[in-house]
Amino acid sequence: MSNKEFFLEFQPQFSFDEGKTAGVEALLRWNSGDNDRISPSRFVPILEQTGLIYDVGLWVLEQALQEHSRLVVKGFSPLRFSVNLSVVQFRREELIIDFAKIIERSGVDPKYIELEITESVFTENLEVLIEKLHKLKELGINIAIDDFGRGSSSLYRLNMIPFDRIKIDKDIIDSIDLARKRAPVVEMIISLARTFKASITAEGVETKEQMEFLRSAVCDEIQGNYYSKPLPAKALEEFLKEEQFGHRLQN
Repeated sequence: MSNKEFFLEFQPQFSFDEGKTAGVEALLRWNSGDNDRISPSRFVPILEQTGLIYDVGLWVLEQALQEHSRLVVKGFSPLRFSVNLSVVQFRREELIIDFAKIIERSGVDPKYIELEITESVFTENLEVLIEKLHKLKELGINIAIDDFGRGSSSLYRLNMIPFDRIKIDKDIIDSIDLARKRAPVVEMIISLARTFKASITAEGVETKEQMEFLRSAVCDEIQGNYYSKPLPAKALEEFLKEEQFGHRLQN
């Protein structure tokens, strides 16, 4: 991180109920020494294999909360900031303590912090998984299950673990049959989220037709390039400023 090759971008998440941005997801980016952008699908597995993902993950949380505070100081209403949590980070014993220290130093109300886990963590020891998630929840933060539908989570495990949000995987959103105006898997996941009293966010929304279908299906939020691509910090500020003067999403 010392050579500043890593940086964050932030992708806004649109709430149908509020009619505006309700949160943002902090996304790790990497420009190599020759200023070429490296895909996360290439560098994140390397960080995980080497164990470097732990320290990088702490840095991401710290930087995301600094951006949250910067926007509040600028006069914007507090937004939910989501940060991804790797299964490799999750295995470290000191995770809870380190996260608690960063959150306390930031001064950010934990209710605006959301950690995104994938279904891959469900392959961990269930007892340990539940214990760690409850300890994270005790910090006051929220838990989201990211890329839902791609993994193999069981209803039994879902019933055992604490979570606040389900994020529907982009591949499932892409499978929406707009011609027949139906998407049974999407509808089932939304119904499942309601059963667990969890919020629901659709990822990878690219078209107006997808957005309209999700709104009719009573999905809570959408995230994707239709609403906004991932933005550098300064561009996020401009995006939110413009949003104050009118709706970005066409009704």
